[in-house]
Amino acid sequence: MVPMPAAALSYIDTNGRHTVVLRDDSTTLGRLPGQDLVLNDPLVSRRHAVIAHQNGAYIVIDQNSTHGTFLNGRRTERAELHSGDELQLGSLNGVALHFRLRSDEETATSVIRSSFGELLASYRNLHEKRGEKTMPAATDAATDLERLKFLLDAARKLNEGSAVDEILSALLQSTLELTGVERGFVFLRDGESMRMAQGLAADGTALDESSKFSHSAMQKAIESNKKFSISDTLEDERASEWSSVLAHRIRSIYCIPLRKRVASSGPAQLFGLLYLDSQVKPGSLSELDHQLLDTIANEAAALVENVLLAQAEFKARQAREELAIAARIHSGLMSVSLPTVPYATLAARSVPCYEIGGDFYDVVALDDSVCAVVVDVSGKGITAAIVAATMQGILHAQLLARQPLPQIASLVNEFLCTRNVGKYATMVIVRLFADGRIEYLNCGHIYPIAIMGSEVRQLQEGGLIVGLIPGATYMSAYDLLRPGERLLLATDGLTETENAKGDLFGTAELSNAALDRGIDEILETVMQFRSPAEALDDCTLLDVRYTGLP
Repeated sequence: MVPMPAAALSYIDTNGRHTVVLRDDSTTLGRLPGQDLVLNDPLVSRRHAVIAHQNGAYIVIDQNSTHGTFLNGRRTERAELHSGDELQLGSLNGVALHFRLRSDEETATSVIRSSFGELLASYRNLHEKRGEKTMPAATDAATDLERLKFLLDAARKLNEGSAVDEILSALLQSTLELTGVERGFVFLRDGESMRMAQGLAADGTALDESSKFSHSAMQKAIESNKKFSISDTLEDERASEWSSVLAHRIRSIYCIPLRKRVASSGPAQLFGLLYLDSQVKPGSLSELDHQLLDTIANEAAALVENVLLAQAEFKARQAREELAIAARIHSGLMSVSLPTVPYATLAARSVPCYEIGGDFYDVVALDDSVCAVVVDVSGKGITAAIVAATMQGILHAQLLARQPLPQIASLVNEFLCTRNVGKYATMVIVRLFADGRIEYLNCGHIYPIAIMGSEVRQLQEGGLIVGLIPGATYMSAYDLLRPGERLLLATDGLTETENAKGDLFGTAELSNAALDRGIDEILETVMQFRSPAEALDDCTLLDVRYTGLP
């Protein structure tokens, strides 16, 4: 069994209550997809803060966020967390994250025992409301307590892989015994519909999806988000026209929503439904039985929700870990060691918007020239990165084989079109010879910028994007660089960067920023223009300086 975590963060948003288990090493918080806790708040930075587990304590560390990290109402850069502390990211009015320590001895069973005790108190109160001064006789009480036993059984199953199935089975067994009906089903929300998660007959026989039940009664409970029941369909006008009730001779029906626990200010969200019915006899539940049935369903819903949240968190964390692995592999595949040639110097940077992106550059040195490539695959994230990695392999191999540039573009275009990957790309390939001659091919990319002192010009010959039109043809263009002249190849992530007013950085500003500045300074200028907003697109810049032959 997996031990209970040492600490967790809990918070409430419009989607309900959430609990995030803190990792043994560190837990990242921010707005960027891929963070351990993703908070979609404009004041939260992409990588806002991290909670590190060091020497037995949990430390919150601000990651140079724009709007700050607050601990118990005070802004902090680094602080130790104690059980009960409140964290807020970006604003004192933002989502409140409550830090809680859990002792090593605490288990899921102890948590549910508390709920079990509350149930017993509730059961006692129900008897008193009905006018009984004392609890029922010992034998009756033992029977009633046996009906609630599934809570403790389910608690012991929480850390097992089949926890949800065990809880649902216990829920059906308990409610079938309580109500005396013949069949029970549990449905869980799957997108916009409900799927049957488990079915059980009173004799213990498992029921499958071929079983017939009243969809009308289910719909009533779903639409109202409240319990819907009919003790005797023969005497209830509501059911007189329901075809499923008549066709399958259903006599009594109980539909109870399973809801998420949310803040008191918001409505409870339905994530499942408990359905019970009989074909033989009408229902005979007392008011007390109805209330006890509701209580059992509510507690079971809380258990199921906790397990589903734990499973979702596990899957999300697994996905984040796989994405991190993919990012490392992608980084290795896309890493480029810039060659040294006697007639030019080269520098390049690529900054993805997410963990991995669709921009890339490559440089291939041949015996008589050097080839530089910059590509921008449509979209962002992992799908664009997969296409980018494939394209880089094709381009690198074709350049090493000294294939003509138009033929390379045609090959890449046919590959993207015939494979139906749903992606296209802009790209520019430049081949620089030792005497300053260049051959370039532009496929829908922003124009390369040539800079000589204060003189700025663009290489404006271009063609079609690759991956859109099968059979498209491409043609090279030619130019000449003078010793000391630079050629900048960039992606539109730089020129289309917006500031707070919605103004674009633009090609002219990029040209001005490039005067007497290296690529790191250019990227810093773009970032300052955009601040405090986060980048919305990948940014890549490749700088080729033609120095001339010695």
